Formats: sequence, structure tokens, C-alpha cells
Amino acid sequence: MAQFRPMARIISHLGERLISSTKVALLELVKNSYDAKSEFVEITIDQYKKKIVIYDEGHGMDEETIENHWLVVGTNNRLHNKGDLQNDEDEIPLGEKGLGRFSTMKLGNYLLLETTTRNSIEKWNLEVDWSNFGYKSNYYLDEVENKLYGTDKDKEGSYTRIEISDIKEFVGEEWNKKKVEDFISDTAAKYINPFSELPRKFVIKVWFIDRFNNRSFIKLGQSENDLLNQAHHEIKGKYIPGQLSYQFIVRRNGEVVDQGQDNIVLDSKMGDKEPLGEGYVGEFKFHFYIFNRRRLKEINGYESIRVIREILDRYTGGPMIFRDGFRIFPYGDPGDDWLELNKEKYRKGKASIIGEQTTGFIALNSNKSPYLVDQTNREGLVKNKSYDNFNLIVKSIFNKLLDIVERNEPKETSHDITATAKNSANTIEKAIMKISQSKEINEKDIQLITRESKLIHKGIKELNRREKALLETSSVGMTSMQIAHEIHNFMQKILSNLNNLKRELPIDFRSNIEILELNIKSLKTMVSQIDEQASTLRRAKSKVNLVKEIEQIVHTSKSLINNYNNFPIDIKITSDVNHLDIKVNKGLLIQLFDNLLINSLYWINSLGTSDETEKGLIEIKIQQDGNVIFYDNGPGISVLDAESIFEPFFSRKKDGKGLGLFICREIAAYHKIKLNLLDLKNSRERLYCFKLDFSEVVIGGNTDDSSK
Repeated sequence: MAQFRPMARIISHLGERLISSTKVALLELVKNSYDAKSEFVEITIDQYKKKIVIYDEGHGMDEETIENHWLVVGTNNRLHNKGDLQNDEDEIPLGEKGLGRFSTMKLGNYLLLETTTRNSIEKWNLEVDWSNFGYKSNYYLDEVENKLYGTDKDKEGSYTRIEISDIKEFVGEEWNKKKVEDFISDTAAKYINPFSELPRKFVIKVWFIDRFNNRSFIKLGQSENDLLNQAHHEIKGKYIPGQLSYQFIVRRNGEVVDQGQDNIVLDSKMGDKEPLGEGYVGEFKFHFYIFNRRRLKEINGYESIRVIREILDRYTGGPMIFRDGFRIFPYGDPGDDWLELNKEKYRKGKASIIGEQTTGFIALNSNKSPYLVDQTNREGLVKNKSYDNFNLIVKSIFNKLLDIVERNEPKETSHDITATAKNSANTIEKAIMKISQSKEINEKDIQLITRESKLIHKGIKELNRREKALLETSSVGMTSMQIAHEIHNFMQKILSNLNNLKRELPIDFRSNIEILELNIKSLKTMVSQIDEQASTLRRAKSKVNLVKEIEQIVHTSKSLINNYNNFPIDIKITSDVNHLDIKVNKGLLIQLFDNLLINSLYWINSLGTSDETEKGLIEIKIQQDGNVIFYDNGPGISVLDAESIFEPFFSRKKDGKGLGLFICREIAAYHKIKLNLLDLKNSRERLYCFKLDFSEVVIGGNTDDSSK
């Protein structure tokens, strides 16, 4: 009978060559300890003796288990156990391919396994020289003998101790304590889902012994719940076949300003609902956090923004995936953009979601998502139809999240952009100094400089866009003023000609001419205001009767109201006084109230009501102390936009320029007039009332009719 006879080097394809990295190799050994029902695993990285020790107090192994399972390649012992435990979520074995034992080959050249069971009176020792199984080995697999022997048990209970010597990592000069701590923080600290708890107690402990035999405990990074609870956007929920349910929270300055929930039936293409159907995804839970790195100053409880950035750098990069509580690499690692968050797919208007803003997790359960399986090398999930559907579902969640971000994210001010650019420039400068002093560049430094450079580039691009828009607006404004001046002169000639024509025509035709005269005079008044603004912008401030001026502005606007014909709109003026002198630039004052009126007319009209009995209302109240209250019965303003509405280029209007209210506040500030949005809400729970405080520019006493 002819049989396959494998060479010993085939083992290297299951260990050193299959396991892609040190972090994956260590994770496999950690998972073995968890499967053994240990409450902890202790990892000691020993530079002094060039070895790594993994110790746990799980159920251990006896001689029969070592010979018939541990040393058998491709054993299905744990897979059988897994099948027996389909209804026990708390006891799902994590390893089913037997890769844990071969992970030791990735870490070092020699293995000493010491293990015992609770009721055993002896300890079993296994010695393996992995060089016998390397790619240069000329042995056949059955020719290599591993040393297995029993000794007296040196302590009570069960345990397993794995000693890997002649290690391949952690021994170079560059591996100082800080680098080891950084490695552990970036990898081992996230072996277990840092955002939620395992079904049972399990702790990872890490010790480090440096090349001078100094022993120290490495504290793993804890879940940053204080930081997560201040995330600007948060969404969590659950997917079951065909249906997605989620809850979301939006925060501003640490306070919840919006929240909600929804249940969505997904397209049937996103996963078969039948457990045996092609592309079946099963169930999973998710919890994502989004941080706007330009608004980190809103986060409280930390020493500085730099500290917050360092924490976020450890956790952001996109959502991690955990199966039965343990990490699946490389999802969520720097450079692994498995959801394509950094390819500008998640952008809506000015809102965006990118990997470096995002952290969180997806929690899979082996029993409930049986077709989402690990690749043999433990680097990601197998790219099958189920994975494709899973990827589509997660992307649909992020699209929902993008809608929430776009709806609630405050628009950046030019000051915010400038401040971010300055902070990024300082961060880059410090990184360059660090590199020049240490004379070496590590991956973190490169990532930091790249990220901060992108922020500066993005800020410059946005400021250039705004500068261009301002120049265009300025150009249009100058042109409109010139046109207004010409139209004013032209209409004066038309009126003169009409007057001459009226004298020539019979009396029966004069009434038509008079109607035309009235319309042209009304238009001439409006154009005169534009022309007056153009000229008065260059003039000094003068004495103006605020009451009379507001009445004139409103009167002139009456014809403008006719353009907003969805339903009637009325403008009501009430005043405590008949006369209130202020010192202002008259043209700018007209522009201020014109912009407020135009804004109100637009939003009242946007309601588009079909109820003929409902009327739009704009009310202006002039108070004796110099305050003017301006409000309307339109839809109102979101609390989230309370300050943003005064920033340039912020607009909720379709194709809006976002300059109207910005100009209003600039004009007000120029005159030392305070323009604010009051904290008063309408029936829609939205802000609706502006206050203009003219007290600083009042120059005369108030007089009523009897005193004139």
C-alpha cells in the first residue's frame, strides 16, 4: 500500500510560516488558556534569559491527552467539544484547528511544556526542538522524536506552563521597556474585547524582565469608559437575519443633545435568512463610537488634548471584530481599512466618517454566525458569500451613522480650522524633534505625521474654498451695487417719460399709467436702498431714528413678501416708543434687517402649508431700553446650530451661501450691537427668537406723540 510520508518541515507551514505575526501567536496561546477554563493567563517576556513563559491554571493535560491530542496534527478534539456545547454560549471553545501549539514555533526555537491535571500525582513534561521541523530540516516527520516524561508534581491543583526559549522577538537592542509596553498596549490589551465583558472571569497578566534582570509588571490599558461616554456620536445595536435594530446618541460638550432608535428591514440581498442558505450571516451585536478630533476640547476629565489623542490613537482605526469575546486580527489595526472608511465613501455634505475617528466593536458568536469563519492563519475572516453580506450590512450601519453625523455635526468655523492646523503643526514639530533626537523613525511617528499633515492639508483646502466664495460674493456685491445705481438712474428717466406721456394721453388712459408709476416708484425705493447701502458703507455713522427706519424697511419689504406666496405672511411691528435715536451706519442697518427678514421669509415659506387659515408671521418688538426682539413662526433653529448659524458658510438652506446671518452679526459687532439667539423654544422645541441690543448706540431720549 502506498502512503503519503510528510517531511518534518511541513510543521513549519502550520506554525512559523502560517502564523503571520508575534501578536497573533501570543493570542492563540492566550485563547488556549481561556479554553482550559483558567481564570487568568500570565505571560512573562524575559530578555535576560531570552525566553517567554505562558502560565495558566486551567484543567491541564495528562499523558494520554498530550500523546493522542496535543501531538496529533489536525486533531478534532476541540471541534467535537464545540459540537457538544451548541447551546452553551459561555463555554464555546475558541480553538478548533490546533494552531495554539504551533504558535510557539513562531515565537522561539525550543519548547518546554509542563502540565498536570487536578487529580494527578505527577507532572508531564514535553520538550520540542522546533529547528527539527524548520524549512531546512531533512527529517521525515515520523523520524523526529520529542521527549515526553513524567516528574513529581511540584504544586497542588492543575496548571500548564509553556516555556519558549531562544526567542525571536523582544531581544534586540530596540526592545526597551517602553517599546515592550507599547506593544502590549497595542496588542495584548485588546486581545479581549475592551468594551464589554467575557462570559466568565479571565485576566491577562504580563511581566517583563529586561536584559539586566530587572522584573516589572506591565499594566494593560483599561477600557476608557470615561472617554467613550463622551464620544460625539455613538451607535449600538443588533443584527438578526433580515433586520437591524439600533440606538444612537449625539453629544455636545459631554451632554446628550440628541438620541433615538430605529428598526430596519434590510434588503434580502444582504444575507439569506435561512441558517443553511448561501450567504447566511447569522446574528451579531455592534457598538461604534465616533470622535471629532477637531472638537476634543469638549472632552472633560483628561490632563490635555494630547493625552486624549494618545488614547484615541490606540483605539481608533475602525471597528474591531471579536468572536466569543476574543479579537480577530487585523480588523481595527492601523492600516487595515476593511470598511474603506478612508476612501471618501462615507461623506455627506461636509460630514464624514474616517477610520481615525472611529472605534468600537462587532461581537460575533460562533454558534450564531457559523459561516463567518477564521482564515487558517488567523488573519481575518474567510472571504466567502457570508463575509460579503456581513461587510455590506456593517457598511449600511455606517451609512445610517453618517446620516446622524451629517444632521447633527456642527459646522466648523474658520477659527476651528485655524486652531486645528496650529495644533497639528505643533504635533508634527514635536514628532520631528523626537525623531531627530533619537535618530530613528518608528511606524507610530510616521502615522502621526501623516495623519496631522492630512488635517493641515484639509484645513488649507477648506479655507481656500471659503476665501474663493468670499471673493465671489464680494465681486457679486460690487457688481450689484453698480447695477443698482444704473437702474436707479434709468428708472428716474422712465418716470420722467411716463409723466410726459400722461400729459399727452386722454384722461381715460391715465389711470393705467398711474398704476405703472406706482409700481416703478416702489421698485425705485427698493433699488434706492441698495444704492444707499453702497454709498453709506463708505460714510461715517450718523443719527438714525430706529423706529422709523425699521418701519421703512418693513414697508419696502412688502413687495418682496409677494414673492413668497405659499401662504400669507404678515409683518407686525410693536414699539414701546415712537422715537429712538441711535448712531449707526444707515446702509448697514438696512442690510442687517433685510437679511433677517429674508431669512425669516425663506423658512416660513419652506413650511409650504396648504392650510389657507394659517398665516406666516414675523414680529418685531422695539423696547424702550434699546432692545429689539425679532421672531417668526417658521420651523425654528435646532439647538445644535445655535452658534453655528452666525458662522460664515454655515447654511441649512438648499444651495445656501451661509453668509446672511454671519453678515448680520458682523454688522452688529461693528456698531457694538449685540445680536444673539435667545434660549426660547417654539412648539417644535426649536429656537426661534433673535435679540438685538442697541443700548450701546442709543444717543437720544425716547419721545412719544404728545412730546413731539
